[in-house]
Amino acid sequence: MPGPGPLDPRTIRATAVAHQEGVIGLLALIGLSLTEGGAAAALQPAGSWAAAVGVGIVSGLPLAGVMWLLRTVPALAQLEGWQRRMVASWRVADALAVALLSGLAEEALMRALLQPIVGLVAAAALFAVLHIVPDRRLWPWPVMAFGMGLVFGLLFDRWGYPAAAAAHAAINAIGLVRLQR
Repeated sequence: MPGPGPLDPRTIRATAVAHQEGVIGLLALIGLSLTEGGAAAALQPAGSWAAAVGVGIVSGLPLAGVMWLLRTVPALAQLEGWQRRMVASWRVADALAVALLSGLAEEALMRALLQPIVGLVAAAALFAVLHIVPDRRLWPWPVMAFGMGLVFGLLFDRWGYPAAAAAHAAINAIGLVRLQR
């Protein structure tokens, strides 16, 4: 019997995604440790931690709302169905853990490490490439990731890593928990 097609994915285990994000975070920390000032300096907020995290969360909420509203667009409805099937076996705790890990790890790599080297637009483009899915009918995902990458990059430029990571984690948490319902 043939396996699932691109729009009929297998369920992915949350632990597999957590391990993937752990590798991304480890690569980011290794790269950041080789930069001038090291990882600790690159991950600092521009101001207080509380303000940076607060701005990130507050910025993530309306972005998650926009994504929720756009789910009625046919291509995005297809994408949501694909994502829902991938996380079908997850518990809410799995979704929250993956959301937190992905926000921390991906922003450490894309914003704290790469953005100062390649710039805002190139880092957002690389972020989009990492979100390409195996079916061209799901093209909105990397396009949305590019837009989110720009927002995360602007948050990083103004408020530092904690703001970008908090916004990313907030958007993922809202989206992944919503997929659980």
